[in-house]
Amino acid sequence: MKTLAILSQKGGAGKTTLALHLAVEATGKGKRVVILDMDPQSSASDWWRTREADSPELVPDVEAGNLKAVLDAAKADGVDLAIIDTPPAVQGGALEAATRSDLSLIVLRPSILDLRAVSATVEIVKRARARAMVALNAAPVGRGSENPIVIETRSALGGFGFPVADTVLRDRRAYMTALIDGRAVRELEPKGKAAREITSLWKEIAKMLEMKL
Repeated sequence: MKTLAILSQKGGAGKTTLALHLAVEATGKGKRVVILDMDPQSSASDWWRTREADSPELVPDVEAGNLKAVLDAAKADGVDLAIIDTPPAVQGGALEAATRSDLSLIVLRPSILDLRAVSATVEIVKRARARAMVALNAAPVGRGSENPIVIETRSALGGFGFPVADTVLRDRRAYMTALIDGRAVRELEPKGKAAREITSLWKEIAKMLEMKL
């Protein structure tokens, strides 16, 4: 079993949204996936309760103290991928999640405020000595050429020493619309741009996790 922790210190970066879309994407690729909801807001659990499909699975109200036991149980039960929706990085649960993960995905928007806040998340990952990748989320939709803020953010992130995903997730309404009734973009608009972005990011993540596509 592989474990992916989704991390973001700053609220509004889209951490939970990305966790859910990736979970459905991996499920659609034939993986047995369980989402571990460590976020006190329980947004992932709220989404899961509105979902008609039985997969991905979800474990609610996971805390730092029982994370290892939950992961051990998932592995013993034959789960392929555990995705941890973490609490804010300044809380202890994020450090435990990063420590227990095979890969930590640091999520941020391309903005100066997110760049200033991301150092706290990076510090958590470094303390955990975890493998990590950075993903840019809710970026401005390109109009022929890449937006300067995306280019500048990507350049600034290079100083943290972690790879930045080639895939940039754009600010698309489909990401939120799909979640209203427990779906993901893969199910709402299978051939849409948002679905293609998630598929592309999942391929990068799966490669780092050494999971077969």
